[in-house]
Amino acid sequence: MSVVILIASGTLGGLASVLLRLAALKAATGLPNEWMPLLLRAAALCSYGVGFLLYALALRKANLGIAYPLMVAVSIFVVLTFTALHEHALKPTQLVGAVLILGGVWLVTR
Repeated sequence: MSVVILIASGTLGGLASVLLRLAALKAATGLPNEWMPLLLRAAALCSYGVGFLLYALALRKANLGIAYPLMVAVSIFVVLTFTALHEHALKPTQLVGAVLILGGVWLVTR
């Protein structure tokens, strides 16, 4: 069960980073809708907060040496997925780095 909570925590952490990126892009456009960046930043803070609480809950039963790498790997996956789908194609070095990180997490959790 703690693995599911860690995956949720990592997903929310990655989502918060994506929301902050979207807020920065909306603020940079200078459109008259000034509430959107603020709402996106508030959603990012909520996402970070809930993710932190889930992480703290998961640490009750999970080993820190497994919990942290798993949570970070999920966050990286979320951010790279957003980047690939909405911003630009990933560079080969980014793909190799992601595979190495995921492989490292797999090795650490065994």
